[in-house]
Amino acid sequence: MKLQLRSTNLGSLSLHRLAQGLSSAFGYRVLRTRRINLRRKQLSYGNLIDKCSQYRWFTDNDIVCPEYTMDNDVARAWLTDGHIVFCRTLTRASEGRGIVVAETVDQLVPAAVYTKYTKKKREFRVHIYKDKLVRVVEKKKRAGWEGSRDTRIRNTANGYVFCRSVDNIPEGLVELALKASCVTASDFKGVDIGYNELKDQLFVIEVNSAPGIDGSNVDDYVQMITTLEK
Repeated sequence: MKLQLRSTNLGSLSLHRLAQGLSSAFGYRVLRTRRINLRRKQLSYGNLIDKCSQYRWFTDNDIVCPEYTMDNDVARAWLTDGHIVFCRTLTRASEGRGIVVAETVDQLVPAAVYTKYTKKKREFRVHIYKDKLVRVVEKKKRAGWEGSRDTRIRNTANGYVFCRSVDNIPEGLVELALKASCVTASDFKGVDIGYNELKDQLFVIEVNSAPGIDGSNVDDYVQMITTLEK
């Protein structure tokens, strides 16, 4: 039975790269589609699960994640107590889009959900296909970056990139990522995990149901899929 990639975002570059890589590996054109086709083996890329639903699911399943609230008054109390608050105005965004960092009550803005900032020494993304580990990468400072940097939001705009060279992976990282990945029905998952070295504590930041896939990471996924689906 031939494979297809099913997604609501057919314009995704990651989806396009996966389709190309899988087409070469399987020897036929792997199509991208929005439609369910019971005559094809379909792999789901993305299912639009929002941050609020994720945090609720993590809490219900005893998965350590940032403390969150949807109550502006609670967020205000956190700030009064000296905590930093992330005002998440978008619940399905990535790369830090929609996050307003509030350090004082005056900086608090209306948001769908607020999270209490948790300090971290390191940040990882664990790539998972279905229930199998594909690759662990780490967000690190880009060499030669001269712009301003906010280490609280580790994205491209702040000079951070994903690196495949990862040393001293904290114990329990992969197990936590696999458990957290169950929050989404997508077959492709990028689990972002922070590590507080002082407390020796891992915590889940979010799960991406349509993770960015490029470069050699495409080959990682293709190899895993061909191993499992042939």
